[in-house]
Amino acid sequence: MKNFRLITITHKTANISHIGQYIPSVNADPQRLVETLRQIKSEMAIEEFFYLCTCNRLTFLLVREEPINDHFILQLFSKLHPNIPMHCLGGLLDVIATYDGEECVRHIFEVASSLDSLVVGEREILGQLKSAYDFCAKHKLTGDNIRLVMKMAIPVGKSVYTHTKIGENSISVVSLAMQEMLVHQIPVNARFLIIGAGQTNDLVGKFLKKAGYEDFTIFNRTLKRAQDLANTLGGTAHVLEDLLNYKEKFHVLITCTGANEPVISEAIWAELNTADCSMIVDLAVPNDVARPIVENNDDLEYIEVEKLRDLAAKNLALRKKEMVKARTIVDARMEDFVFALHQRKVERALSVIPDQVRDVKERALELVFQKEINALDEQSKALILKVADYMEKKYIGIPMRVAREAMEEELLDLVHGGKHRSENK
Repeated sequence: MKNFRLITITHKTANISHIGQYIPSVNADPQRLVETLRQIKSEMAIEEFFYLCTCNRLTFLLVREEPINDHFILQLFSKLHPNIPMHCLGGLLDVIATYDGEECVRHIFEVASSLDSLVVGEREILGQLKSAYDFCAKHKLTGDNIRLVMKMAIPVGKSVYTHTKIGENSISVVSLAMQEMLVHQIPVNARFLIIGAGQTNDLVGKFLKKAGYEDFTIFNRTLKRAQDLANTLGGTAHVLEDLLNYKEKFHVLITCTGANEPVISEAIWAELNTADCSMIVDLAVPNDVARPIVENNDDLEYIEVEKLRDLAAKNLALRKKEMVKARTIVDARMEDFVFALHQRKVERALSVIPDQVRDVKERALELVFQKEINALDEQSKALILKVADYMEKKYIGIPMRVAREAMEEELLDLVHGGKHRSENK
């Protein structure tokens, strides 16, 4: 537990529009991202490395014997942004939050439960957390300790949604943006230009489809993802690089990509047929739309994640009672995690016993009592081997069972103050 370390930048510590500048420059390229994370893990003495990036958070959960300090954090981010000199990352320390040991696990549980979300009660974070872990586990960045955290974090999130009202009529970042859009009474025959075909825009598309809109054009870095979304919405699909050649009129531009630079630059905006465009919904972090476009067009309604803070604050006020209940669940699961972590530690320690018992058996049969056994008839030899195999299995089981029972009793006293676990359920 003491080797868990967590580094994070969230909507609580930084302006959402600024979080994007700290997102790894290779974030949109999975292969390069994996290579970068592997290099960092190797060079910075990190045993296990988990990476989570969403529209309002950047989080690293590490297993590392040495504590983290300001120098470590600056070194980490300089490797994530190799083109930025370390001295240019000075402001980074003002927006970083760090945790150690048990608080790292608690933070992940609260993230899974949406207690740390911009919009408390939103469910998207659970899927994002699972996808991020699957990605890191697939590329062998994580190990047994983080596996145990995530194995419990996902059920913790589900339990909070099941046993509290924190998710009732929940308003996600997407639905907040869509509600803000609908306030402006966009006509049902409006044409939508959608940039990006990831999870966020998939949710946006479903929301718009349900609201009765039917005219969609989707651009994405890869054509397949664009086609998948277009098939769902009944729209047309294009690769992002063809955006410059798109001359059709549109009424609403919705964009959310993982790019580190504006996808809609001033040059691209100048080439688009923007005569009928009255609204831009930019859900990307960092923003996909170059700031001068918004600042120089007073007639454009502009919706971005940062502007949704006020609506999110109202959401938080309505859910304060449910947050108390949710934290009670998190507290209980933290006790379960301590139990599971110690149990796993004992299991790893005892994993050498089968090989050691087997070595003792083979030494006895092949060296210590070899002459005596060779003097026996075949039937007697077979019986001796049968007895030895039986004793091997029994001797393997006894110390493991005794150690596990002793550990369980000790942990039950520690976690439940000497009372049996069932009395506290």
